[in-house]
Amino acid sequence: MWKSLQMEFSKTHSVYALDLPGHGHTKAVGYIHTMEDYAALVLAFAEDRKLKSFSLISHSMGGYVALALAELHPEKIKKLILLNSSPLADSEVKQKERDRAIIMIQDHPEVFVRMAVKHLFLPKDQKRLASEIDTAILEAKTCSQQGIINTLKGMRDRKERTEVLNNLSTNSFIILGEDDKVINFEKTKHLAKEAGVELEILPGGHMLYIEHPDLLLRTVQEFLSR
Repeated sequence: MWKSLQMEFSKTHSVYALDLPGHGHTKAVGYIHTMEDYAALVLAFAEDRKLKSFSLISHSMGGYVALALAELHPEKIKKLILLNSSPLADSEVKQKERDRAIIMIQDHPEVFVRMAVKHLFLPKDQKRLASEIDTAILEAKTCSQQGIINTLKGMRDRKERTEVLNNLSTNSFIILGEDDKVINFEKTKHLAKEAGVELEILPGGHMLYIEHPDLLLRTVQEFLSR
């Protein structure tokens, strides 16, 4: 998912893009992938490469992982970028949606993947980004059924980490799409203001790295270059 941006960032930074368990070519582990488990693996990866500190750019669920890591080891974080993400926990309504999704993927895995991916894109972009959406669906199909279930459980059960964001306010950056319907846009915007975290609102929805990659690239580069 990061291929195009990774190539650009690699001109000025050492860049690592990870397949977390249940994603890409990494198998699922156990019966739930907690955000804390993911964070521990990211930290282990960094330590294996002797990275004393690093910046994180994290999309959607990746933001939940980044905040879990920042809670455990804030000293490791140079800069934290949350893209289409939030420190908020799932609401009760959202938790029930995750439970329904788990049942659906058990009964109709291919239908679930196609619907879930298309739901991430704005209706007005369905035609413009038809090819990109098809590619995203194919990539999502490489994830195992158990991997998706484990990840849905981990997101459903995650805790709120607003205080973590408050503690990292001076070196954090939140980027939101003005039409993002996947996260709680208004509450996240309010939290950023309350915490004194820099916030950039770009045109688009939940998939900014596909919807407006050039604009996103410039926005992130400007933040990292300071």
